[in-house]
Amino acid sequence: MRIFLILGIAFAVGCGSLPGQESNADTISTKEGGASVVIPRARQFDVVSRINGQTYRIMVATPHAADPTRSYPVLYVLDGNQYFGTASDALTRQSALRDVAPGIIVGIGYPTDDPLEVFRRRQFDLTPSPSKVEGKHGGGDTFLRVVEEEVKPFVQARYKVDASNQAIWGQSIAGLMVLRQLFLQPATFSTYILSSPSIWWNDREVLRDEERFAVAIRSSDLKLKVLITSASEEQYRGSDPRILAESDGMVDNASDLADRFAKLKPQLTVTRVIFDGELHSTVSQASLSRALRFAFPLK
Repeated sequence: MRIFLILGIAFAVGCGSLPGQESNADTISTKEGGASVVIPRARQFDVVSRINGQTYRIMVATPHAADPTRSYPVLYVLDGNQYFGTASDALTRQSALRDVAPGIIVGIGYPTDDPLEVFRRRQFDLTPSPSKVEGKHGGGDTFLRVVEEEVKPFVQARYKVDASNQAIWGQSIAGLMVLRQLFLQPATFSTYILSSPSIWWNDREVLRDEERFAVAIRSSDLKLKVLITSASEEQYRGSDPRILAESDGMVDNASDLADRFAKLKPQLTVTRVIFDGELHSTVSQASLSRALRFAFPLK
């Protein structure tokens, strides 16, 4: 089994104490610059992959008042720089209100605060093949190996993970790679969540593996859950033929996929959600909130 080389560990501490209580956390500061904002019960690890030599930031948030004897389900969140905080905070609230079961959130991102560097890295890691689209692409299959062979063992060596209950979420081209993982190695996760997946990439080449996947899963004993979400406003619905010709079919591609997946019962349980009034750039928070209820349902 391949492992990560750990470069360093940074961590966030809890929320602090109530007024009058002692606290050794720097959550209350009289300094003019204030104190850092932290995510409760979260740690981040900067690690180097032995597979591709790249450094990744692995962010992990554990449940409030976690039982040290218990193993917890886990949701792996791609594009962790953008979405780890949203997912971990939402899960804290939803689980405290007993709308979902407690679980572990793992964000996979990059050791930088520069959004342009994050964009450059994700374009390569989250696409399965080179493209005419500007930028460097095509590192997706290697990235999926990093997740399966390095990130998951790294997390499981440090946290009590229920290995039979692991989910993965991705938005846009990250959703494309979640779909590719489902097609190529369906047994690696029990739950797959595709948020506005970019099925259009390179003339929908990801679908070339769909029939092989369908044949294989029909003869398997797998029981997988798939959630496919979209924003209603991320596909043009007008009549201009020029715009229609340039449309990438984001919503229709996802709906057609969900319809085909629905025929793969009982191995595949599929839920399709379209968030009304949302755009491609605004729907991720709604998708993550629904993803938590889908991945961590109360028993």
